[in-house]
Amino acid sequence: MDYLKRASELFENTKEYRRCLHKMPEIDLNTQQTTDYIIEQLTNMGYHPQRCGAGVVATVGISGHKTILLRADIDALPMKEESGLDFASTNGNAHSCGHDLHCAMLLGAAKMLKENEANLKGMVKLMFQPGEETFRGSKDMVADGLLENPKPDVCLAFHVSSGNMPIGMILYNDSTTMMNSSDNFTITITGKGSHGAYPDQGVDPINIAAHTILALESIVAREVNSNQSNVLTIGKIEAGDAGNIIPNEAKMYGTLRCDDAKQREFILNRLSEVCELTAKTYRGQANVTITSGTPPLVCDSQATKDFISYIDELDCDHSREFNGIHAGASDDLAVILSQIPGTYMYISAGFEDGRQTYAQHHPKVVFNEEVLKLGPAYYAQCATRWLEQHQ
Repeated sequence: MDYLKRASELFENTKEYRRCLHKMPEIDLNTQQTTDYIIEQLTNMGYHPQRCGAGVVATVGISGHKTILLRADIDALPMKEESGLDFASTNGNAHSCGHDLHCAMLLGAAKMLKENEANLKGMVKLMFQPGEETFRGSKDMVADGLLENPKPDVCLAFHVSSGNMPIGMILYNDSTTMMNSSDNFTITITGKGSHGAYPDQGVDPINIAAHTILALESIVAREVNSNQSNVLTIGKIEAGDAGNIIPNEAKMYGTLRCDDAKQREFILNRLSEVCELTAKTYRGQANVTITSGTPPLVCDSQATKDFISYIDELDCDHSREFNGIHAGASDDLAVILSQIPGTYMYISAGFEDGRQTYAQHHPKVVFNEEVLKLGPAYYAQCATRWLEQHQ
């Protein structure tokens, strides 16, 4: 099958998938309406989709051979949309990261793969995953048997990118870490409340928090390899009810991003040590809780080269490529890629017409829907050709 031609023929259909999903964004693992819609569309195509954790899986092809896993994330962000689109969300959440496009692209690929099922040389497993933004979705689906019956031999995922870039441009990394790890944490500092005029009668957790932030900055600045990417950020502090009261407790919320698994482990250990010992220095206590986390995302070199070669086989003027991208952001596909080989790539869904564009996670971000003529073809082509070459 000429997947590029067929994807273009199905463009209006795939665009309808995207717009329906865009209107009903849901967050974290709470994506019942979205998964119901996915199951309905897959069933209409002739699939027998199954729930897996909070997500959905379906298979196409023949068993007893190699299996490739195609993944699309489906959750949104808890933010108000300001895109101005006539199909914009009004429920207080927004698909400002483009996951609605990912889901639509995989549904488009699913339709083409079903049409071409007789020619597939193995099994394609489709994964529709919630909870990517909270780094809970991959773990949830793996725990419910995602990597079993059948076990995938390789994995592929795409992520759209906004901005001023040629539509369909592929960005990837076939040799080093592509995306950093992410660990979100809460630091609870316990002191002793008192009157603001008599601080000697209490233990000030806000004072401890201030010293803790400065101490944590020294970990990245002085204790780890400066040639590697490590970022530790405290983004939120909660403490107190009034300016003349020293509270009993302060809480800080932060995130750690690393491009190396060993450095991630070292910094996480030092995070707890520094917080606990700094609090003790000022007569308080501190407890660090890791609320979510995912390892660095490292693509398999050979799988990446294979998939790029399959995309290059398509007669596509848009398939410009850039190798060596390293993103400071994170994706919990890393959980899966730590267990089976695979690849993660960006596809540009940007504009080159001079319009003002916005970054992902911005309330005004708009993506170029022309990518829906390409993404489904990339998914289907890579799956079909990988199975042909790995019988």
